[in-house]
Amino acid sequence: MKTKLFVLPLIVFFAILLPNNIKAQEFPVTSSTDVSMLGEVAFDGTNYLFGFAEGSNSMVSAQFISSTGGLVGQKISLGYSGGAPLVEFDGTNYLLLWSAAKQVFNPDKAFGDTIFGQFLNTSGALVGNRFIIAINATISSPKGGCLDYNNGLYMVVFKQNDINYALTISPSGVISTPIQLSSITSGDNAMAFDGTNYLVAWWTHGVGSYDYEQDIYGQFISSTGSLVGGTFVIDDDNTNSDNPLSMAYDGNKYMVTYHVESETNGAWELFSRFVSTSGIVDNRICLRDSTYNPSFAYTSFDGTNYLVTWADSAFSMQSVIKGRYYTPNGTPLDNNIFTIFTTINGDVPMYAGNFFTNNKFLVVTFRIDPSNFIFGDIYGAFVPSSASILDPIGLDNDNCLIYPNPAIDYLDISILSNKKFKSINIYDVFGKRLISQSFNQENLRIDISKLCSGIYFVELTDGINKGIKKIVIRK
Repeated sequence: MKTKLFVLPLIVFFAILLPNNIKAQEFPVTSSTDVSMLGEVAFDGTNYLFGFAEGSNSMVSAQFISSTGGLVGQKISLGYSGGAPLVEFDGTNYLLLWSAAKQVFNPDKAFGDTIFGQFLNTSGALVGNRFIIAINATISSPKGGCLDYNNGLYMVVFKQNDINYALTISPSGVISTPIQLSSITSGDNAMAFDGTNYLVAWWTHGVGSYDYEQDIYGQFISSTGSLVGGTFVIDDDNTNSDNPLSMAYDGNKYMVTYHVESETNGAWELFSRFVSTSGIVDNRICLRDSTYNPSFAYTSFDGTNYLVTWADSAFSMQSVIKGRYYTPNGTPLDNNIFTIFTTINGDVPMYAGNFFTNNKFLVVTFRIDPSNFIFGDIYGAFVPSSASILDPIGLDNDNCLIYPNPAIDYLDISILSNKKFKSINIYDVFGKRLISQSFNQENLRIDISKLCSGIYFVELTDGINKGIKKIVIRK
């Protein structure tokens, strides 16, 4: 099920800060501790279907979860070995795609496998037989390929001889002739739909080599599977950009999220770029710097704002899953980066995919024993939409003026209503509080001469509710 997206007028949103650790409604999807890889998740309007590979034989499996996080029925085995499947829903049935089991342990292999498909109904019964989608090809891992459904057709992106191809599948199983997206080599892929076309993005590398500079490219394709325009560069520098990309569309432009290797310390940094529907690429936005070694970012849009989730210090005992809301302009919605998943019983969360449906975000992680990095369990957590945390008190120009904006050396704050505030705080975009002082009058001037140019957030609180307004400082 797809969520219809729209763009709100350019206004400033004011959010009640989420607690530092969002643990509400976390739930287990599996508990056998022998899941070898997490696949993707789809929603049929009533339940979620999780795809995964399980056991030493890597059996392709699935599990229904209710909209409140409870198990629905028994685990479903499709009866075949394979990698973790891509999953999508067409309004009647699910389609699951996977390639050979060896891909679970060799995700970068570019050729030599067969991609299979299987339809499944909302009761968990197989619909028809397993069928072949492509040979000598691979989806390698869930982010090595893409699966989506729009305008009556599934769109599939896969790799063959290290090159991206796309094809369509009808709900009755009719497969189109594949098209080659470009001659540029491909690593992990991401895809999103704008109502007319898909944008496919991937990182590239030399054939058979993953050891040097990797850049990010994009290509538009129509919903019927034809190329639209040519391949273009989304991100190009002298550092690595490997591991999964993520992408979402906000009704106006795409947000492509990825990480690159820091030139200063070799750790990862997390960035996004906005891409228009005509392929115009905006400047980089830094979401998380290399201090935290972030990776495995996922991005989705709730009709108002984006949620980006990622792993700080992945593949270590310090791995923790974080999240943050961003506006369609790429600025943080508030000053808070919140925790979603942490280590439980020695099992650490490796990554956290997310998508928005049913008026909330579903965030999914794979917790694994770091002593072997082979088997683990899947967990989910519901995170509220950004609209559900909007502050009802607001800080609009009818009751509060914060000026000048942009500012240079000072900020004036004037309360125009009978609203009483107790304190004021100013934060940077990473959530660090830089200025804090009491506020019990109608007018106040704050010295900001020591703050550098950039985006900041002014928070006013009455002791219970909080209102936040973005400001810009230009020196």
